[in-house]
Amino acid sequence: MKITKSIFGCGMALALSAGVANAQDDSAEKAQLPVWMENVYLGGSIGATTTITDVKQYDLYPVRKYRNEIGFGGEGFIGYTINSAFSVEGRLAGIGINGTNRANKEWFTGGGFEPSLNLKVNFTNLFFTGAKKGSGKLAVSGYAGAGLFMFRSRLYNLDSGTKPSESVKAVNGSNVGFENDYETKNDRTQEISIPIGIQVAYKLTNQVDVFFDQRIGLVQTDKLDAKIVGTSPGEFYTYTALGLNYKLSDKQWLRPEDEFNDKLAVVDSILEGFVDTDNDGVMDSYDKDNKTPEGAKTTGDGMAMDTDGDGVADYVDQERLSICTEVDENGVALDSDGDNVPNCKDSEPNTEAGAQVDVTGKAISALAGLASSDNSSVDAGLPSVYFAVSSTKLGYENYTALTEVAKFLKNNKGVKLTVVGHTDATGSKDFNKKLGTKRAQAVIDHLVKIYGIDASNLTASSEGSSNGIALAKAAKANRRVDFLLTK
Repeated sequence: MKITKSIFGCGMALALSAGVANAQDDSAEKAQLPVWMENVYLGGSIGATTTITDVKQYDLYPVRKYRNEIGFGGEGFIGYTINSAFSVEGRLAGIGINGTNRANKEWFTGGGFEPSLNLKVNFTNLFFTGAKKGSGKLAVSGYAGAGLFMFRSRLYNLDSGTKPSESVKAVNGSNVGFENDYETKNDRTQEISIPIGIQVAYKLTNQVDVFFDQRIGLVQTDKLDAKIVGTSPGEFYTYTALGLNYKLSDKQWLRPEDEFNDKLAVVDSILEGFVDTDNDGVMDSYDKDNKTPEGAKTTGDGMAMDTDGDGVADYVDQERLSICTEVDENGVALDSDGDNVPNCKDSEPNTEAGAQVDVTGKAISALAGLASSDNSSVDAGLPSVYFAVSSTKLGYENYTALTEVAKFLKNNKGVKLTVVGHTDATGSKDFNKKLGTKRAQAVIDHLVKIYGIDASNLTASSEGSSNGIALAKAAKANRRVDFLLTK
């Protein structure tokens, strides 16, 4: 029994001391650990033993009363991982052996230790792959090998007391107690053994497992119980134990998927940043607004586009090209006095309600000065429209001016405009007169078609080249259309 306890104690002390050292300076050890040692593990176990021999009351289960057949066992081991499924182990076990046969009034007791070399197979890793993340806590393994069982055992007569009698004589008359001198305990018997076991391990950490071990040790002898019966050798013991397994490196298994799952977890954490919650085409890790409505156009940082920079996103903005930044929640420019001229362009933001204003928001008083018999006209203060040489085509550069003219007419119902066409001096008077009229009509057609202006409020006129405002013969300033107020 002392041998058994010593073996177990050494094994467990080795495992625990290694764990403590690793915990104290984990980073330093990892840095200094040789590559080959990353596959090394060690540990120990403690448990109960039974023996199956000729001297046994029952074949399948032990007697627990009157000469208990349950013994004590312990084991230490060191192993090397070949791959995720296979490893080799060197084991040193201490085994206590006991047996009783009441019919023959026999009982034996003894013990020994067994060094062995085993091949271990991790069945979980061998047959089950592709485990999902979070699995890999349990591993079922089997092992078998060859060893040398060195033991002493003594056979006694059972009597009414507990004091053993002299050694039983074998059928051939020789002393087979295998301790010819009980007092000096010499003549230890050594026999070949074959340990076969199964182990179920549970991973506490990447380096520490706890396990349940069940082993049968076949000993190639009929002497295990100090009694020889027949000529067929072969008696065996069982070892049932709990133990601790410590790996020198955290790179080892319980499952080969563990390392993969660890890496996969890192990848998953990265891929989480590539999720596009609001489906705006910008990944969440870069998206500054994860609640952009589907279909809304966004910038590179996931913010909804705001074309006019008024602080209202385009998908809400009712005036996406507003020149004003003072807008309401719908992106419509604020108009404090209700004259349909936004505050940012209103030169008179406090115009009286109903007053007629020009595009700058300034009240127009010229109409009031037009007597009923007065056929004169005055400048409406509206922007001019310009043309290329000999052209009547309206360019994009004129659209802003035409929009302001249209707003003015819609905001001032009943106001009539004379649309006056002008030309430069490069053509004849007759040609320029006709060209001016065509330019005026082109403007009227645009206002009617695009903005729905009442054509009856617009009259085309031409002054040709007679009213140039620039001295140059082909000056652009002279190729224009002006707007005059008429009664």
